[in-house]
Amino acid sequence: MTNIFRLRSFTTTDSAKSAKTTSAKPVKSKIVFSATLSLLLFSVLNPVIAQADDTDQYLRNAARQLGISNEAPTRAQPRNNQRRHVQAKQRAGRVSPNNPYAIKQQQTQRQNLARKRERLHRLNQLKQVRLQRHNKARAQHVQRPQNRSQPNRSRQHQSRHGNVWGRVYQGFRFKNYNRRPLVKRYIKSFSKNPARIERLAVRASKHLFPIVNELNRRRMPTELALLPFVESAYRNKAFSHAGAAGMWQFIRSTGRMYGLKQTGSYDGRMDSFEATRAALDYLQKLNREFRGDWFLTLAAYNAGENRVHRAIAENQRRGLRTDYWSLRLPRETKQYVPRLLAFKEIFRNPRAFRVRLHGVPNTHALAQIRVNKPVNLRKAAASAGLPADTLTTLNPSYLHGITTPRFSNRIILPQQHAGRLTHAIQRLPAAADVHNKRSRFAYSSKKKRYKSKRRRYVTHKVRRGDNLYRIALKHGTTVKKIKRLNKMHNNKIWPGRRLKIATSKRRGKRRSS
Repeated sequence: MTNIFRLRSFTTTDSAKSAKTTSAKPVKSKIVFSATLSLLLFSVLNPVIAQADDTDQYLRNAARQLGISNEAPTRAQPRNNQRRHVQAKQRAGRVSPNNPYAIKQQQTQRQNLARKRERLHRLNQLKQVRLQRHNKARAQHVQRPQNRSQPNRSRQHQSRHGNVWGRVYQGFRFKNYNRRPLVKRYIKSFSKNPARIERLAVRASKHLFPIVNELNRRRMPTELALLPFVESAYRNKAFSHAGAAGMWQFIRSTGRMYGLKQTGSYDGRMDSFEATRAALDYLQKLNREFRGDWFLTLAAYNAGENRVHRAIAENQRRGLRTDYWSLRLPRETKQYVPRLLAFKEIFRNPRAFRVRLHGVPNTHALAQIRVNKPVNLRKAAASAGLPADTLTTLNPSYLHGITTPRFSNRIILPQQHAGRLTHAIQRLPAAADVHNKRSRFAYSSKKKRYKSKRRRYVTHKVRRGDNLYRIALKHGTTVKKIKRLNKMHNNKIWPGRRLKIATSKRRGKRRSS
């Protein structure tokens, strides 16, 4: 600043001298000129002087650090933004006497800061716990080298999925059709009774592992493992009104076409292993026929391929779409795929429908042995110290409870008692051959027709005041039977109408006497 004042004085003295020499110019113009000149010099020289001061200060500090100078250290002045930051910090630390809520605000800020730090600490802890769990799960799934002393296991046993349901979910391929009205309706209907779904899952647990193995081997979608839920609720003894039998519900002609033998003492449709093999063969053949469309394949499995082909041809003539949802099919077939998709949705997300699925181990629950002699299955189970129906429930294909090696020499055993039962079967003597003996458990449509011929019918003329309940009570029958026999859709009757009523032979004799 001293240099500036010197410059100013120098300029003023010069201007005064010039004012004395040149009297032509007015004094005012000289003063203005000198003032502007001094301002220009100040604006130009001020940053240079400030920079020189900074360099002087830097040199003094350097000399002081080297021990050359004995001056006290001076701190460099902070820049404008640094000054503002420091001033803001000082203001935040001070409590304004005019603001009565300043102390409360500071306490709230400190509490919020402490909460943020605590939340970050908890998040870091949770991340560490999850990382530890992930590393532990990965370590458990690492495949260890197989011990030579142990028997060779299949690849399915070494799968990283410890639960068969996990393998079922992994193999799902069908698209999501949960917005379809029929699918929604069946999801709602099935989910109303979670206990029934749990019973079905327990019943299927014995057969699920071999079915999933076969589906994976053939590279087929695992939704087909849920098909027996729709067909028979996973019951090997199931019979339909059309004469279909077994877990996969084969009719007689289709069963014979795919190698399922049927006699008076043996029915291969109720053998779970043979029926699974035949059903998957049939589904693969239909899928090739319908060019990979699994919904049309399932519709043909239920109604027959000829019926589906006729529906496709009819839609083509009309210029309509030929997918499953657009075809005119029987009512049962239209509900067939939506029911399967409803089961898929429930088993895919059981917690959402309050269903508790028990884990199914990724091992065989059933064992097989080959025996070339007739074996009484009830005696074999009793001699092994097990309930008499242990083997008959797993082998319903032997209609008399006695094996027929002429058609099949396989006996299915529970895995946990396979050793005891095998030893008991080997000790038992050969049972009597039942090849020519007809079983009362075999389904026969001829037997039904024979029974219907033995029935007697009477005709009842309706009188004034009669109703179906009184008529049924009078003839020893039910209202439902009367309506079905006379093809009635409601309970309306009128005087003079003649109703056909079925009665037994004894009833007719008693009336005639």
